[in-house]
Amino acid sequence: METIQESVQDKSVPVDPAVAAPMSAAPVPARLSLPPKGACWYCDKPLDSVRRFCGKSCADSFDEEAEYNR
Repeated sequence: METIQESVQDKSVPVDPAVAAPMSAAPVPARLSLPPKGACWYCDKPLDSVRRFCGKSCADSFDEEAEYNR
């Protein structure tokens, strides 16, 4: 049988989300962490203020370079 102190979690200690996340979660692609900048992150073609890449080919090329440069 456990004591009351062992059964109650200390909420004053913050939990790191990376540690608390399940290990089976897929890694987040680098392109999802980029903020929209008004131009394609790969070819600098002008875009609206929401999109990050002008198309799938630029997004895939960006991911390929990011994987190569890791």
